[in-house]
Amino acid sequence: MGNRTHLVDKYSVALLLILVLLLIRFFSLSALPLYDTTEARYAEIARIMFETNNWVTPMIDYEKPFWGKPPFHTWLSASGFMVFGVSEFGARIPHFACGLITLFLVFRFVKEMNDEKSAVLAVLVLASSIGFIVGMGMVMTDIALLLSTSVAMISFWKTYADSSDKFYGLIFFASLALGMLVKGPVAIVLVAISLGVWSIWQGQLIKALTCLPWLTGVSLFALLTLPWYLMAEYRTPGFLEYFIIGEHFQRFIVSGWEGDLYGSAHDQPRGTIWIYWLVAAFPWSFVLITSFIQRMLVATSETRCSPSGFNAYLICWMIAPMLLFTLSGNILSAYVLPGFSAMSILIALTCQFQIRHLTAAALTVVLLATLLGIYLTGNVSKSSELHLLGRNSTTFESTPLYYWQHRPFSAQYYSNGNAKLLANTHELQQVIDAQGDFFLAIEDKHLTLIKTPHLKGNCTEILSSNIRQLLFCKGDREKR
Repeated sequence: MGNRTHLVDKYSVALLLILVLLLIRFFSLSALPLYDTTEARYAEIARIMFETNNWVTPMIDYEKPFWGKPPFHTWLSASGFMVFGVSEFGARIPHFACGLITLFLVFRFVKEMNDEKSAVLAVLVLASSIGFIVGMGMVMTDIALLLSTSVAMISFWKTYADSSDKFYGLIFFASLALGMLVKGPVAIVLVAISLGVWSIWQGQLIKALTCLPWLTGVSLFALLTLPWYLMAEYRTPGFLEYFIIGEHFQRFIVSGWEGDLYGSAHDQPRGTIWIYWLVAAFPWSFVLITSFIQRMLVATSETRCSPSGFNAYLICWMIAPMLLFTLSGNILSAYVLPGFSAMSILIALTCQFQIRHLTAAALTVVLLATLLGIYLTGNVSKSSELHLLGRNSTTFESTPLYYWQHRPFSAQYYSNGNAKLLANTHELQQVIDAQGDFFLAIEDKHLTLIKTPHLKGNCTEILSSNIRQLLFCKGDREKR
């Protein structure tokens, strides 16, 4: 009876840890500003979509299309704005919901494969992976990509296990279509690597190919994806060339790719993606590695044979992002997320639930709460123009706002699209010659500019942040 009570308490603690993690992350959705660069950029694209009612072409500025990603993540945040208003919460809550759906799918799948206790452990692992719990509340593409690839891999296994049931085969192709609308062909590539490596490794290539309803599945895939891709190319010619060739080949093959229209390329050493996985999957990356080493040390020659078909399936699914990006230098840490569902399922099905698992999850709770505290107190290197501009953007509708030489995406978002860029002194002089009042946001290193004749001592500091100051500059009324 005592052991049973202890077991119940252990799973109760697991459920409590999951709840605490989700509540902390939910609270942070509205507590934190939208930080540059990723979140503020995607939130501004969604804000423009919501404002202009242009649901076909994401726009990075009112006259500039955003070709870097398909629209699904923008649709999510723009829909959040429709329901909750233009706010940090409205931008983030749909992505948080994608994370919740992923947790639910993992729970249901593991419960069907094993039992409810294993399902709880799987959810605990996924929810307490630092990369997942942070990413599920961010305005970005990767949590929606994790959801789409998870649905694809789960539905494929169900189809593979019972090829007479074509329903999950159609769900497989529908989830690939969702991935195409989330991040493009990389979703298909990730699933193809997972299934290809596994089926060849296990000698199941023919069955893997024949279990899918290819005719109806491909037709469904085309029906769900082609309309938007064709319409996007029609609206802004050149999109397909840039997105397919540039974003999916040159970005990852060419170090420091200079063709990026919307930011700087990331030139990391080859193999860095594995380090990203160790960090993003913390603490479970180390739990998994430790468990593997222990198994190998105690295994006999007979038990060291190839893993079972399903465990091999999970391993291939888990490492597919790292296999894809090992030779790429232009990567981000979020690229490892599509394998996280597999990691959580693998740990839940191969490891006996122990107190150390609760300790690992509790460590994530402490880290998440600490990170939130650091961000809320402003002691963080990331920046957001909310501290300068506030949320009352109507001020900048009557009095122009200019940013000197660099305009962050959060400035565009929090000014409701009113922040303009001044690239040089000629443009600044044109503003001065207009003889009207204006706001000027300028980095501290450029403050000597206000001592030049261009501004004639008419600017006073209103607010300052750790990066720049907001000045109010009076127009020369004597010339009016």
